[in-house]
Amino acid sequence: MKFMCETCSKTFEAEGTKREWIDRTYGPCSRWTAICPDCGVECQMVPTAHLQAGDFDDAGMDGGSCNCGGGSCSCGN
Repeated sequence: MKFMCETCSKTFEAEGTKREWIDRTYGPCSRWTAICPDCGVECQMVPTAHLQAGDFDDAGMDGGSCNCGGGSCSCGN
């Protein structure tokens, strides 16, 4: 997996560690983190593209959209 260190601006590959918790708003959440090999700070995964409601066909989700941020995601109508 790819991670980005905001402290030293380094992008690096690492196995990472999955952190899980229960959020009162979103329910079960998880986030992958890794330690930067240069400065030793805990870093988050490089952001990836997120799907929107129009990306699903009729056999998929019924409308709505998925919003992700801060390590949690919310999908709804």
